[in-house]
Amino acid sequence: MSDTVTLYYPNRSSPTTTLVVNGPIGGQAVEPFARFVTGQSVNGKRYVYQKNAVTQNIWVLQCNDMTRTQKASLTTFFQDTVKGPTSTFDYTHTDATQYNGVRFADTDLQFTRVDTEYFNVQVRLELPVNVDT
Repeated sequence: MSDTVTLYYPNRSSPTTTLVVNGPIGGQAVEPFARFVTGQSVNGKRYVYQKNAVTQNIWVLQCNDMTRTQKASLTTFFQDTVKGPTSTFDYTHTDATQYNGVRFADTDLQFTRVDTEYFNVQVRLELPVNVDT
């Protein structure tokens, strides 16, 4: 079983929602990505432009062996509490390091079924600071 991570919304000091789920095991990649803004007009034309030359830090976490309950709780946290990448939250990693102002980098969570009771998911977090993995 993996170590756990904790997500606090809106922040760790006065959370209205606290979620504990299985976290990643071992080192996880932190990748710098360029900042882009995308949009689509009513007629379907897609517009994309780069905001600036500053990159954002995306932490790719592979969370394994989540129970059905953890999967449901993470899905509710993602969809209803922080509304995908809309709101920030505080995050405590498996090594107890705390990160403030974290947000999901993606607009959906894609779970993989391991068996009837367990699921894996890759979570990409946008962090306001660099992370040494």
